[in-house]
Amino acid sequence: MNKKEREQRIRENLNLYCTPGNSLEKPTKNVVYISTANSLEHEISKLKVCYELKALGSEFLTEAERKNSRPRRRVDIVDLSSVSGPIEIEIEKNHKIKKPGAITIYI
Repeated sequence: MNKKEREQRIRENLNLYCTPGNSLEKPTKNVVYISTANSLEHEISKLKVCYELKALGSEFLTEAERKNSRPRRRVDIVDLSSVSGPIEIEIEKNHKIKKPGAITIYI
């Protein structure tokens, strides 16, 4: 896949999501949003995953919601660079929690 095709795929995947404070605009890529509602351990884990994605050359969103989905569900991280479409990543402490359609990383 060439650079132009990759950029087009990222744009298409980006249009599927909105992020906090950007519901009417395109979400901001490669920005790590944090929430004090989550534990410090959770937020540090999210930062580590985003760091690794960026090191691999991926584009990502954090705390994103898929547009026009019901019920609305906020995803910790979305990898926009995947060939097969966006990959949603959830970070969880409770090993019993598994969100459908997402990769779960347990801390």
